[in-house]
This record gives sequence, structure tokens and C-alpha cells, in this order.
Amino acid sequence: MKKIYRRPHQIRAFFVMMKYFFLAQTRNPATFAFGFLFPVVFISIFGLIGNSTAPLTIGFPATSNLNNPIITAIKQQSIVKTQVAPETQLEKDMKKGNLSGIISVKQTSQNPPRYQVNVITSTASPQTAADITSLVNLIVDQENLRAAGVTDPTITIKKQQLAGRQIRYIDFALPGQMGFALLSTAIFGTVFGLIYLKKALVLKRMFATPTRAITILLAQGGSRLIMAVLQVLLILILGIVAFKFYLPHGWITFVELLILSIIALVAFLGFGYFMAGLVNDENAAGPMVNLITLPQFLLSGTFFPITDLPNWLQPIANFLPLSFFNAAVRKITTEGGDFTQTIPLMIGLIIWGAVMYILAAKTFKWE
Repeated sequence: MKKIYRRPHQIRAFFVMMKYFFLAQTRNPATFAFGFLFPVVFISIFGLIGNSTAPLTIGFPATSNLNNPIITAIKQQSIVKTQVAPETQLEKDMKKGNLSGIISVKQTSQNPPRYQVNVITSTASPQTAADITSLVNLIVDQENLRAAGVTDPTITIKKQQLAGRQIRYIDFALPGQMGFALLSTAIFGTVFGLIYLKKALVLKRMFATPTRAITILLAQGGSRLIMAVLQVLLILILGIVAFKFYLPHGWITFVELLILSIIALVAFLGFGYFMAGLVNDENAAGPMVNLITLPQFLLSGTFFPITDLPNWLQPIANFLPLSFFNAAVRKITTEGGDFTQTIPLMIGLIIWGAVMYILAAKTFKWE
């Protein structure tokens, strides 16, 4: 009696291969470094050093008059750090960028007491110079009013404060590290993983089995998806527990971040499949992968805002795939928006992914 062979069930083959690919990732040092170690180190550093405001460092020449109401009022300011040194030394420190400004007060009259305030600032830091000048003007105006005996000035200022949330650097950096981990997993892991499978003829043998080609690629993507979810969970839990990362809507925001991460990884995988189809050697893959990932790490708002870039470069940076993801994440975390506000950004990312999948379908080779 002739034996009948049945085509294997594709779902079972999918889960078996996904398990294999996932275990292979756990044994890959690059996955651990780019997906887990680097983001954790970056978040820890940014969380520790990114929450303090730099004080104004003001120097007083040692030969100047330090016993006057102007100097006394400046020393009482909480945002000011002062030092007394010879004027030549203070000027050297300012040229090196270690000093915000130099202030000296000269008494021009004893009765009534009159003072002349000399302020020296650096042209290298216009914002700091403006801050020092504003501070000195405020103190001088207050002392002039007091010296004139004015207790009820004609014009007064009414101060009012609204409750708000301080935006810390960790609130900016953590979304960028999520994108860093996802893009690294989708491109570095996929490209070098598939190249190894090609060189070892594993893909060729798989393709020779009754298992469909799409099942093999879906299993590869599914394993990356599990790894990416673990990475995002680690980054979010570390940020929330260790550095009080702000989730505007609690667990709803948490779930929204996971959904955005899944969509982003699926889109980024298109880049990985496309580049894995173009090269068959690790030496050729390295420069190509860096050419795609490095500009996005530097220009997509991962470590610093895109608005800090030159004006001509900002439109290009805003159009990068990682920029769409970083902006979408910050839309629902830093800005406190809802998921619907990220739809235009995610559409841009999905279009990038669709283009890459189309190109990958035309270039991908099994050996």
C-alpha cells in the first residue's frame, strides 16, 4: 500500500521555527548589547545627570568692594554660585567657559552712598549673558527703590503660578532609547542573523522542506517581536521604577506604548529583510547597516531634539522612520496625548515599512 505524505501544518512549523530563532537570539551577544545593555546604560546615565539646572557662576575680583548691598543680594540668590579670585584669573576662567560672568562694584560716593556696577559677560554665551544682565538689573532696581525710600511704587507686578509638570531629560531620553532598541533588533539582528543562516545553508535546507517561505520569514519576525516586547518592557519598567518616568494615563499609556512598539518593529523589519537580501557577507553588511541606522540614531531625536539641528536639516530628520516613532511615543508621554493623535505619525512609519517590504520581496535571496 502506497504511503501518503501530508504537507506539514504551517502553524505548527511557524511556532517551532519561531522558538528556534528566539533561542538563537538569546545566545547572540549583539542582541544583548544593542537591545538590552546599551539602552539600560543610557537611561541610567540620562536619569542621573539630566535633572539638574546649571547655576550661574559669577566671579568677584578680589580687589573690588565686596561689602555692599549689591554683592550681598547677588550672593543670596539660589541660582547663583559665586567665587572670589584675582581679575586676571577670572577672565581666564571666562574664556575657558568655566565662568558665567564677572561683577565688580565701585563706590563712587560716601554720602549719600552711590555705587557703579560693572558687568562683564562672554559673547560665546548670549543666553547666559542675558540672564546675568537681567539679574543685575533686577537687584539694582530694587536697591534704587529702597534707597529712595519708595515703599509703594506706582507700578507693581502680580505673580501667579499654574500647576504644571516639570519635563525632565529622562522624559525625553527614554522614548528615544525605545526606538534605539527596536531599530537595533530589527536591523542588526535580522541582517546578521539571516546572513549566518544563509552561509550555514540553513535557510536553503528550510526552503527545501514543505514549509512555505512566508512561514520561515514570519517565524523570524515573530521571534524578533517577542524580543522587542521584552526590551520595551525592561526599558519602561526601569524608567518607571528607578527614575519615575511619567505615564500620563497610567496603564493605558503603558499599553499604547507596547502597541506603538509592535507597529514600529514590524515596519523596521522591512529594512532588515531588504538589507539581508542585498548582501551575503558580514563584512559587506556592516557598512550598509551602519549607513541606515547611524543617521537615524543621530538625527531622529534619540539623544537630543531635532529642533537643535540646523534649519535646513530638520525637514530631512523629521522624515526619517525612527523620527516618526520617537515623535509618536513623546506625543502620548511627554505631551499627554491619546493614541489617535499618533495616527498620522504611524501612517508615515507604515508607509516606510511597506516600501521596504516591497523592495525586500524583489531582492531577498535564500542563499
